[in-house]
Amino acid sequence: MLSTSCSYNAFRLCFSVVKRGFYFIVFCILRCIKSAYAICRLFICGRVAVLYAVTFLIVLPNLLRNVRYSLFYARLDSDVLLNLTKSMNSDRIAQAENYFSSLNSSGMQDGCVAHTIVESDVAVTVALTVITVSRNRHEIDNYEPKYLTQTVWKFHSQMEKWRPRSRGLQIHMSICNVDDDVPSYQEANALSELIPMFSRFNRTQFSSVHPLEKEKEDYTFCLNKSLDIHKKADYIFLVEDDALPTDDMFEVLQRVLMQQSARSYTRGEFHHKPSNVAFIKFFHPERLLNFISFQPERLPELISYAALLSTLLVVVVYFYATARVPASTDNWKTVDVLFRQLFLFSLVVMLACGRTGISEWRRLASPHFYSFTPSPSCCTQALLFPREAALLTVNYLDSSTCEQNFGKDSVLDNMLQDLQMTAYLVQPNTFEHIGVYSTLRNHIVDPFLV
Repeated sequence: MLSTSCSYNAFRLCFSVVKRGFYFIVFCILRCIKSAYAICRLFICGRVAVLYAVTFLIVLPNLLRNVRYSLFYARLDSDVLLNLTKSMNSDRIAQAENYFSSLNSSGMQDGCVAHTIVESDVAVTVALTVITVSRNRHEIDNYEPKYLTQTVWKFHSQMEKWRPRSRGLQIHMSICNVDDDVPSYQEANALSELIPMFSRFNRTQFSSVHPLEKEKEDYTFCLNKSLDIHKKADYIFLVEDDALPTDDMFEVLQRVLMQQSARSYTRGEFHHKPSNVAFIKFFHPERLLNFISFQPERLPELISYAALLSTLLVVVVYFYATARVPASTDNWKTVDVLFRQLFLFSLVVMLACGRTGISEWRRLASPHFYSFTPSPSCCTQALLFPREAALLTVNYLDSSTCEQNFGKDSVLDNMLQDLQMTAYLVQPNTFEHIGVYSTLRNHIVDPFLV
């Protein structure tokens, strides 16, 4: 009898739990339907519907048709985009060659190799090394991209403009030639008469390792050789030859170094603060910089932009409305509803514009508005290594082997985890990736993905 009573009580208990669970699920479904209905009302509301229609059918399509990675970007055909890219590349080559022809060898040597600071005791020294390898060699077509010429031209011309404004920064520039046929690499050999160049190979070399492994070995050589040649350099800045610096690159670099080189005053002496920074990245592919990402700063940034835009819109609408109708206590309820509607509208606008295009406002007060965030994975076009971290990186790269789908950027990601170090990204980009002729793949890549 007791067993029957216990079974009955257990049954009632289970039935009660299931019943409450069922009610809870129904309640959640009804809440979701109510929320969805409220959102639909926002869209269906006459004035809001007109706002969305005008914005997304007229205004944004015309404003953003030439803005890459926006929702309304009118992507050109690959062949058309490639021809446009080549035309722009040829224009830069002409500018670079005209610039070099206007300089004599002594002037070029003095301006590009070293930037000397009188206050040498407080100067931060950076070894700027451009890693280069020949492109095309007429295996794809007869076009000569001359990326190295463009990059060196841009570095030198911008350094001359930046020199009078510099504070406590000394830069040594050199070229690291990792081509496996040095004598036939005429572009690098010509520039070596103006800028110091060191080569990995002294004669023609036929590599039997995987292309990704050779790329890693080349990178390791350039980093290690830069440390060896510039023994007093505080930082090693490795830049690949198809990474074209922007006009404000040196200003941004100087500000980043001021933040990283902060010193503490202890027992009457200045000491550099300890840091676990492995490297600082100055370029990341723009197609990977959108709001939709696992990076922790992206979502708060989207919400902040949307909140700012919606606040401005509410202020404009409110003052326009109160100018026509006297203010009352009900106006604040109207403002609350209006803000919700415009906040949702602003979120959609920000997603449509794309994070890359919106972030361009930071260049208005360069370099003060540039952001400094944890670095995502991928890509090594422009990395700044503190000297101690560079030594660790050389050893770690030497101990790793690259293979298919595992390049040097993946090795660097593993290094950050194994050595418990951090890496940072400076945004927006201070370099433009112009290399459509890929040495790794030995073909022309889609210009839209560069």
